[in-house]
Formats: sequence, structure tokens, C-alpha cells
Amino acid sequence: MLQMKTQQKNAIALLLITAAVLVLFSPLIFNLNSTYFSGGGDGLKAYYGAVYHNYYDKNYHRLEGMNHPYGENIFFTGSQPPISNTVKFIDQNIFPCSKYLVGIINAMMIASVILGIFFIYLIFRRFKISAWYSLLVAIGIGFLSPQISRLGGHFSLGWMVWIPLQLYILLLIQEKRTWKRSLLFGLSALFACMMHLYFFIFTGLLVLFYWGNQFISKKDNIKSVFPYLHIFIQLLIPFLLIHLLMGQFDAVVDRTNVPWGFFENRAYPGSVFLPILDFYPYSMSEFEFTDKYAWEGISYVGIIAGVGFIAIMISKLITKKSKRSFSDNPKTEVWFWASLAALLFSMGVPFIFGLENLRLSFGPIAQIRAVGRFAWLFYYVLNIIVFIKIYRLFSTRKIHPGVNASILGVIIAVLFWEAYYNTRVVNRFNNQVPSFTQAIDRAGKSNDLPFDKGEYQAFMPLPYFHVGSESTWISPKCGSEQKIFTLSAATGLPTNAVMMSRTSLSQTYKNVALILTPWKRYEVLDDYTSEKPILLVVDTCDQLNANEKRLIRHASFVGADGDSKYYSLKIDSLKSIPEKYQFPAQYNAVVDSIHGLARDRLAAISHSVFSGDILKIKAPQNYELIFETEIKLKPEKPVFLRFWIKDVDSDLVARTTVKYLAMYFLIHLYLCPHRNTSIEFGRKGNWPQREF
Repeated sequence: MLQMKTQQKNAIALLLITAAVLVLFSPLIFNLNSTYFSGGGDGLKAYYGAVYHNYYDKNYHRLEGMNHPYGENIFFTGSQPPISNTVKFIDQNIFPCSKYLVGIINAMMIASVILGIFFIYLIFRRFKISAWYSLLVAIGIGFLSPQISRLGGHFSLGWMVWIPLQLYILLLIQEKRTWKRSLLFGLSALFACMMHLYFFIFTGLLVLFYWGNQFISKKDNIKSVFPYLHIFIQLLIPFLLIHLLMGQFDAVVDRTNVPWGFFENRAYPGSVFLPILDFYPYSMSEFEFTDKYAWEGISYVGIIAGVGFIAIMISKLITKKSKRSFSDNPKTEVWFWASLAALLFSMGVPFIFGLENLRLSFGPIAQIRAVGRFAWLFYYVLNIIVFIKIYRLFSTRKIHPGVNASILGVIIAVLFWEAYYNTRVVNRFNNQVPSFTQAIDRAGKSNDLPFDKGEYQAFMPLPYFHVGSESTWISPKCGSEQKIFTLSAATGLPTNAVMMSRTSLSQTYKNVALILTPWKRYEVLDDYTSEKPILLVVDTCDQLNANEKRLIRHASFVGADGDSKYYSLKIDSLKSIPEKYQFPAQYNAVVDSIHGLARDRLAAISHSVFSGDILKIKAPQNYELIFETEIKLKPEKPVFLRFWIKDVDSDLVARTTVKYLAMYFLIHLYLCPHRNTSIEFGRKGNWPQREF
């Protein structure tokens, strides 16, 4: 009977949580299949990748829509493989459903919020907290979660269910460890990891701290084999499976090992504990010290949890050593120390203390870019512990029941006030992209375009974009990504543009070379398996560089559609460009002298074909002097300052900082803003080109 009542309460709680979440997302839920949580950038890329994968890809493990002619491993595309591949399988083997994929993705992300809140509620109930309090606090914690904002673009990271689910299963394991519960934990770790690898680190911390406590407290015989079998099921099998899934079909060996952003995207004590969000009057976000807080590093725990954390820490410092447990519960104590380790790591500890080389020596740690995200585990654990303590404090105090209820009401009201303002971001999720919706409707059968899709092997957007290698970053301009994703979804033609993560460095530089000065033949053409032309999709906005305009001059006009023009670029014409423009010829003499100047990987040379005024180049203070000279030039003529960097397509080399000081030139640039200026990186032999 008691179990039945519990199940009824849980069912009612789930219904109420569902109702609350549906109210939150009410502007979106009635048009889920034509509403986009993001109308551009990473969000639209995620929709596009899933759609293209379902309609056109032959394999479950590859996305061929971007990075033509190479494609990419599905796990590096942000296309949420568990969803997109499940829909793909059902569509191909059971019944057609791909046309509802956008709605399915949206519904699943909303469902993850519902389930995440529900598991927080279940955690409170396992600690014998009243149902009404558990329900209200769980909704407040869920709505204040830093993961809510991720649903505006980083869809895989916005899945709120994973951390609360794993905390709940771990709680069950702590109460009674069984093979079934360990298997459930392992499965949750596997699916969370398939959604995004960052979730696996949360899993690893929880498992390691749980088993560390087991062995230290001698609750398990360290000499017995059975505990290690549980560890194998909970952590190692998921790791091996995801490693197999990601590596089995991936021949790329030159992804970056050290992506940018570890120190730039870290958390700070203020970004975790201070109410710096703009919903506070006289918000702290206006203070200068908050300028260092990157969006990736903000994981605000809420004023109740923050004050509670300080109060608990003070109380523990003045109590006896034997009672210095933070949470006063052995189960949540393990969570707390795991989450505290995650919090410190999110702040860059210990690597911010001059241990950068130590970080680089650990491959998995060096791979982490937005380290501030690891404060999320601390967010959930701290809020759960603090609100459990608040409930027990006021439920055991011999104060008038009305006073207790009033105090709890005020605390919950503050939580809801912050949660309400945090969820205002949902208003930005209601985006309509009619062109993309229409592209899905006509996928594979579009006949109303000013070109014949069968005549081309791929698109190339101009202005070109390439985001994802962590070495070269060419951002989309003029909304070009939306146009290309729409055309690709409608026609099935891939694009050589990229908006993914960890793209191969060699593949990157082969594709990017097409929009740079053609110092030698285009190596990417060696990897084309078709002789069909490339379709240039040219935006009419005036943001093309000289090299992109050169491509257009070698192409044939096909037609126009709205604010885009289409050109057919034959492969033979593309091959001929480096042969027609012998750019290196006039620089061969100076380039050959580079090898005598080179120190380690870097050498620099300056050159001007003009005469007249003097441009003096010096090395800035505290930087190694590479080259110093005076250049004769005419103020009304273009000036080029060129650097040749050896092995620029190797990991990290392109991110070498090159400082130059040219005082006369800078003054002239200020006085003559119309001057045509540029900085270029060239190639000679194995000295590849990089141009800005």
C-alpha cells in the first residue's frame, strides 16, 4: 500500500513537472517541427547535420554533408547521434519519419528537461523529503540550471537529464549495490557520452570518488574481484564502447590535441557564486571585474545555494573535527567531494598555477576546451545538499508551524524568482526558418532552383567559412551558413565549408587553400572522386576577399535566386588558377633566404615592390627579434608584410603569436584609412601559406 501511494505521488509529480515545463516552452510546442531553438550558428548546424544524415548519408557513422570531399565522423558534428541514428533506422526499416526529425529533436530536448527535474525530485524523495517541497525545489533547481541556456545552440550539452539521472542511480547503488543498478549506471554513462563527451567526465568523477570512499572506508575488500567488475560495468565498458564507436570508423589522425579555450573559458568563484546575471537590480555584471567571465564559465548556483554553502562552511569550521562532514550524510558527502573536484577543475586548478606543461602532457585533459562547464556537477550537488539541509532545519525546529512554512515559502519564492529570470532565455528559442523547413519538405526532389543539382559534386559558399579545426577559424558572413545548409538539405549536395569540431588539420588546410593566394597547386583536388564542377554560392553582400573574387572570375554564371548568385566552377578551371598566377615568382629570391633566418619553426621576411618612404620593422619588447629592416615605399601604394611559418598545418603552429611593430606604417594607416593593407602568410616548399 505504501509503495502504491509513493508511485501515485511520483506519477502526479511527473505530470506537474511536465505541465510546468510545457508552460515554459508553450510558445514552441505547438509548432515543434517548424520551430528552431536556434536559427543559425551551432544550433542550425545541429539540425542540418541530423537532417542531411537521415536523408542522404549511406552510413550511420559518417556525415558527408560538410568538409567535402572528406566528410566527418558523426560524433564530431554535433548531430546528436543517438537521436539522428535512431530516427534513421526507424525511417529505413519500420516507417517513414525523417520529415519529423526537427520536431523529434525539439521534443527530446524538452523531455530531457522534464526528466532531469523529475530525477532531482526523486533524489529528494529518497532522502525522505516531503513531496510538495521536493516538487517545488526540483522545478526551481531545474529552471535555474545553467544547461537551460545551452538549448539555444549547444543542443547536446542542453540535455539536463544526464547529471540528475546518474546521481539518482548512484544513490540507488549506495543504498544497495546490484549488478542491475551498475548496468543501468553504465548504460546512462554510455548514452550521455554518445551525446557529448563532457558528460563522461562527470561520470568518471562520481564513480572514482564513490569507489575511493568504498576502499578508504574499507566497505569493500580491495583484494576481492567483485568490486572491480562493478567498476568495469559502470565506467570502463562505456568508455571502451564509445572509444570503439568513435575510432572504428575514423581514419583521421591529425585532429588538434590542444583546442583553444582552456584558460579563456574557465569558471571563477564570482561566476559561480555571485549574482552577476542581469535580472538583479544594480547587477554585478556591470562591474569591471566580471569582464573576465566568459559565458562558458558562468554556472551561477543561485543565491540560496551560495549563501547556504558559506553558512555550512562556517559552521563546519567551528565544529569538532569528527563532525566536519559537509553534508552530514555519507551518500551526499561522496557527491560533494566529487563535485568540488569538478568545480576546482572548472576554474583551471591546478593548471592555472604555472602548470601548463603538465596539462599538455595529459592528452584527455589537453583536449578540453570549455572547462567552465564542469561546474555544472557542483551546481546540482550543492543545490540538492543545501535544500535538504534547509528542509530538515525547519522541519525539526520547534517553531510555530506557520512560521516554518512562511520561511520555507520565502526561500522557495527566491529560488523561483531567479529561476524565472534565468528561463527568459527560452523566448529566444522560438525561431522560424521557413527556407530550411521548406528544404526538408522537398529534400531530394527539389526542381525549382536555378541550377541542375545533378551537374555538381558540391557547394562552395562565398564568403567561405570554416569553423572547427581549432587552428583556422573563418567565421560565416552574411548569413551564408543558413543558405548553404538549406541548399544542401534540399538537394543532397555536400559543401566544402565546415562548422563542426576537431576537423582534421590537413583536410582543413587543403580546403582553406582554395580561398587563399594560390602559391602552388590545390592539393584538395587530388582527393576529389568526381570531375563534376563545384557550384559557387555567392552572396551579394560585399564581403568577398580578392581570392574569392578570383574564383568567380574563373567560373561561369548559372543564375540568381534572392540575394545569392550561382556560378559553375569547372575542376580544370580550378586547377589552372595556380598555373596562371605565378605569385611566388617575384618573391623566390627573398623566400630562399628565409632558411638562413629561421630560428626553430618561425622565420619572417618583409618585401615591398615599391620605393619611396621608409617603413622600419622592429621586434617588440620581450619578443625574440626575428627580422629588422627598413623598407622603401610610397604612401599611396599597397604594402604587404609577409611571414612564412614552417609546418603551419601542424597542430598549434598556426596559433603562434607573431608581433610586429611598424610605427610609421601604423601612423600612416590611421591618417589614411583608405589605404589597401593586408598581412599575408606565404608558402615556399614546406613553408605553407596562411593569409589574413
